[in-house]
Formats: sequence, structure tokens, C-alpha cells
Amino acid sequence: MFVGMLGWLISKFSNPGTDATSNIYIWIIYFYLLVYVPKLVYMLISWPELFLKRTKAFSVAGGTLSLLIAAGLIWGATGGRFCFRENVAEVASTRLPESFEGYTIVQFSDTHLGNFGHSDSIMHELVCRINDIQPDLILFTGDLVNTKANEIDRFASILKTLKARDGVFSVMGNHDYGDYVYWKTKADHDANLQSLYDKQAQLGWRVLRNESVYIKRGRDSIALIGVENWGEPPFHQYGDLDKAIKNVKQNSFKVLMSHNPEHWRQVVVPRYDINLTLAGHTHAWQMAFGWGNHRYSPAVFKYKNWGGLYTSGEKHIYVNEGTGYVLYPMRFGAGPEISVIKLRRK
Repeated sequence: MFVGMLGWLISKFSNPGTDATSNIYIWIIYFYLLVYVPKLVYMLISWPELFLKRTKAFSVAGGTLSLLIAAGLIWGATGGRFCFRENVAEVASTRLPESFEGYTIVQFSDTHLGNFGHSDSIMHELVCRINDIQPDLILFTGDLVNTKANEIDRFASILKTLKARDGVFSVMGNHDYGDYVYWKTKADHDANLQSLYDKQAQLGWRVLRNESVYIKRGRDSIALIGVENWGEPPFHQYGDLDKAIKNVKQNSFKVLMSHNPEHWRQVVVPRYDINLTLAGHTHAWQMAFGWGNHRYSPAVFKYKNWGGLYTSGEKHIYVNEGTGYVLYPMRFGAGPEISVIKLRRK
């Protein structure tokens, strides 16, 4: 049953124009897992009682853990994916001009609009929360849509109301290129991609495509650099950082927008003098656990830098854990995130 539904889901994603149907099947699969994952856990833990007839400890432990897993899956789908987090981080640098002391950047990422069905409440809350912060700059770090540009249409009137003193900038994520959809011709693919650029321009956003701009305060300025998605297999690699920084002065304070945090770890840290990188992509695998000041996510098995602020010498990266979801419609301990980055002069 599960394999059949997964095959149906894949077939729907391979055919343009079927996001609504695909979303239904995502939920069908999720409910299937909601029943059988706890059951499987119970079976695995309680099996020793086949040989130890005089104890119920394994059944009790298996039953308790199964109930906790089921409760977590239910909460993640009904509440966790709507529980916003506003996380504040400070980044200090001797290179930051005095005019930018306390400069506020708000970052959000990975909305995957096509997976929200007919509900726009989460986008309303996202925009209201960001505008209430009154940021100097808003940066979106990729995966605006799930497969196609027309996913923006339902939310355009909401996203258009995002306001920041120095505007809204964005970069492309791996989903934004439409590479996960079967297109009859290359012209159809290219038209979808151009439509995505055009629709973001209509929102008042500027998409940085391997290019840079300067944000000015009087005679002072900082460089904002945006690269297209720097993908690892099976994702395409469109990012070209050398091209993006060719007009940037060496002594400028530099902010890089790059969807994949592995770009920072593998390329930026060893080779480039960039002060702050902002990324997304990981979603923290939509699952994180915390105690005290520590957080853990299974995403660490693939991404060393999976969420929050990381530092290597004078180079920093903040990884936003995203707003939407992919594959399974839940967030547990990793709710939709708004990152508030405060720049400080060291």
C-alpha cells in the first residue's frame, strides 16, 4: 500500500499542474505512517517477550514509546508546523562600518508554497511577524516554490506587503528551477523559470543571480552577494561565486546569500573572505530535539551546519530552518523560523 501511494506521488510530481493532488497523497502517506510507525516500534521493542514469558516490561516500554511517537507525529502535523520561532543572533566584525552598527537583517527561507494547499494563514502570520520587527533588510534564501512558478499566485498579495528600509532580496533554491517536474520541451521549462523571476519582481523582490549590490548608509556601505543554488548531486550546480563577487571591493563587509549551507563549509570557508553567509535548505529535516542550550536534529547526518549560527574564525553562517515542508507535512521542534540577524561593530 505504501509503495503504491509513493509511486502515485512520484508520478504526480513528474506531471506539471498536479500539486493539489500530490499534496493529498502526501497526507494519505502520512496518515499511513502515523499508524504503522508506532506499531513497528512496538513490535521491535516487545519481541523479547516471545522468549521471556514472565515479564511485561518490554511491552510496557514499547507501548509507551509508540504512544509518544504517535503523539509527536500528530502534534507535528497539527501544531508544530504552525509554531513560529523568532531567533535572534548577533554577528560582530571589525570590518563593519560605523553607520551599520545595530543593522537588522531578517532572513526567511524554504516556503515551498505549493504544499500549503488552500490555506494562506501561515503566510499572513509570517509577513505580519516580519513587518513587526521593522527590519532594515529582508533576505529570502531560496525554495520559494515546490515545483512551479504559479504557486506564488495565491500568496502574491500577501508577500507583496513585506516591507524593509533597504528592500527585499532573494536567491534561488534547488526546487525553484522546476527541475523536479517533467516538461514536454525545454522551452516550457525556461518559460516557467522566467515566470518565477518575473513574479518575484512583481512582489517587489530583487533576485540576485550570481551578482552583488551595495547597501548604503551615507558614505558607508556593505556588499550583498547572491549566488544561484550551489547544489550537490542530485541537485544541479548553478552557483558561481567568482562571478558574483567580481565587482566587490576586498575590504567591504560582505553578506552572502547561498541556499545550501554546504557551500559555506566546502567552498567559502577555505577560499573566500566573506564575513556572513545566510543559507537554508536543511529544514533541520523538520525535526529537532532540545534540552538546555543544546539542540539535536537527525539532519546532522547529512549537514554539519543544519540550523542556527556557526563560526569559523572571522566567518559566520546562519542556517534558517525554513517555513514550509517537503515529503512529510510536519515539524517537530523545528517550527517555521524567522531569523533576526543583528550586525555589530567589533
